[in-house]
Amino acid sequence: MSPEQDSSGSEKPGSEKSEDCPPQFAASPCRLADLVRRPQIDFEIDFFERILSRDPNYLEVLANLGELFSRRGCHRRALQVDQRLAQLRPQDPVVAYNLACSYAVLRQAPEALDTLRRAIELGYDDLEHMLGDPDLAPLHSHPEYLRLLQELDTAPVNTRVV
Repeated sequence: MSPEQDSSGSEKPGSEKSEDCPPQFAASPCRLADLVRRPQIDFEIDFFERILSRDPNYLEVLANLGELFSRRGCHRRALQVDQRLAQLRPQDPVVAYNLACSYAVLRQAPEALDTLRRAIELGYDDLEHMLGDPDLAPLHSHPEYLRLLQELDTAPVNTRVV
């Protein structure tokens, strides 16, 4: 039984490992020498995860953690955070857009396209950002993505939510 497993052999909540994410420093007493060697992004991820362990619904911390996971290349973990944010903020177009990006990066095109359509329905209308967003690159040749861009480009400005 590993430290990440409970007595039944199942993984403990919060101990999920992601093969796309570099290993984190083990949770141990903080020593200055260890902190100095850590990349800043790892320090920030650990910091925000500790806050979430006390308040799992802290929206600003979840948003920051999702961004950090994405920047660190921990795309599966970013997806988990974005899914949690979508549960907490189901009517937020930016949250839906970020969730679509997480699906796209992981090459889950159907989920990405459905969620991107939802983001647009909720009011996401930054066409310029969508066109230049590298997270959406896996969708660029998909007919549904092209249709969404066309619809957004031709939507009357007064129907768009700012």
